[in-house]
Amino acid sequence: SMALHCIMAEAPLPPGLEGAQDWARDYAAANPSEAFELLFGRPSPETLPALVIPQLLSPEEVKQCFSAGSEVGSSIEPFATSSWLCAALRATPHDIGYSGEHVALYLHKGGYLQTKQPALCDKLLHSMRRQPGNWGDPALALQVRCIELHTYAVGGGLLEPGHRDNGSKLSMSVLLSDAATTGLEGGQIVTWSGGEPVVHELRRGDALLFHSGKAHNVATVTSGMRQSLVIELWVRSMRVASSGEIEPSGAPAAPHALDFEIAP
Repeated sequence: SMALHCIMAEAPLPPGLEGAQDWARDYAAANPSEAFELLFGRPSPETLPALVIPQLLSPEEVKQCFSAGSEVGSSIEPFATSSWLCAALRATPHDIGYSGEHVALYLHKGGYLQTKQPALCDKLLHSMRRQPGNWGDPALALQVRCIELHTYAVGGGLLEPGHRDNGSKLSMSVLLSDAATTGLEGGQIVTWSGGEPVVHELRRGDALLFHSGKAHNVATVTSGMRQSLVIELWVRSMRVASSGEIEPSGAPAAPHALDFEIAP
């Protein structure tokens, strides 16, 4: 049941999130949800719960994500960041390094996932738009902002207090790691409710859907490796160059530019 996946604040705070919890408590105290709704005419993203979608991806579909990651290739040739990456990540293809223990690979570059794995991509994108609950105007057309394969080694996490996917409308994180085979410990994805942590204990193939304006974190990985697929949808029709760089739609279209709309 859903209760097995989502552990409220009675659980101990996962590692590395003390600063994020301080921020969440301060934010909740200073920003009553009633005031936000009065001001903007809609609920604050912080008050809208995240949704666990159990087993969104089958083991075979998880393998497809990894295959795409190995085939799309890194735009960093050779790995320019490898000197400061931890040993566990030096052979991991990536387009950006957030820290020595956290890298990401752009699966959207050149429209790669959309063209090479259309059924998988279609399933992921439509699952973001067709869930019960308050997920914005269902008639609003959204575009893909990014599809990223994130890898966290021991010591890695997303610990920034108040981290949000600013500019996007909906975000989804799918856990690709199997704790039983990778030895993954830590690395839980955490949202906040009234300043307290909501710890989402995901299994391989489970997804977490949330409003992009909702603060979220990834606890420090204490053992093994954490890999996840992260998708963000936004309103702007943007073009993404083959490098993964995002260009305004007024700019010249790059070869194989992505301008991919998801029908509601």
